[in-house]
Amino acid sequence: QIAGLARRLGQRVPPFAVLADDNGTDPVRTKNAGRVTDDMTLSPAEWETFAAGVNRVARAIHAETGLHSVIHHHCGGFIETPDEIAEILARTDPEVVGLVFDTGHYAFGDGTCGHVLDGLNRFRDRIWYVHFKDCRPDVMAQTRVQEWDYFEAIEHGIFCELGQGCVDFPAVVQWLHETGYTGFITVEQDVLPGLGTPLASNTRNRSYLRSIGI
Repeated sequence: QIAGLARRLGQRVPPFAVLADDNGTDPVRTKNAGRVTDDMTLSPAEWETFAAGVNRVARAIHAETGLHSVIHHHCGGFIETPDEIAEILARTDPEVVGLVFDTGHYAFGDGTCGHVLDGLNRFRDRIWYVHFKDCRPDVMAQTRVQEWDYFEAIEHGIFCELGQGCVDFPAVVQWLHETGYTGFITVEQDVLPGLGTPLASNTRNRSYLRSIGI
């Protein structure tokens, strides 16, 4: 239905099917979000099974609808760290599977906002869709000290409004311009009870984006 609607509307950039694992359900990965170690990642056999499932779903979606799929790396799941992103991309079909690059999840999963541009460059050829999400470095540090799980980090506001965290969005926007990116950008704002309201947060996000030329 979505694919058909996009065609009828003459949408220049077709939508994507966003694929992700069931993040927040594995106790080890949920407990250690933002501080994953190598021994917590999937085995080669598990990666192969995971990638085969992604390929099967993405090819079926493409065959039936013409839509391409993008993998959403996400803290609290099995595609969190830069190397895990690289692993799933290396094992999936680049003709039908791309990456939705999430600035906030990349920062949290890598443990620093300082490598977001490195991630954009590393995965440039597979980035088909972008999520703008900011990340608070103080909460990221507290998550490690207090050993908060993923949901506790969310409750403490790890993903803040744009411009309030450590993601260098002007540099990200410049990168998108320089690389000729013409796809979708979604501002993904987590607003839980006690953290404000979606309307107020997204009004401020809209103002921030205007201030950096979007």
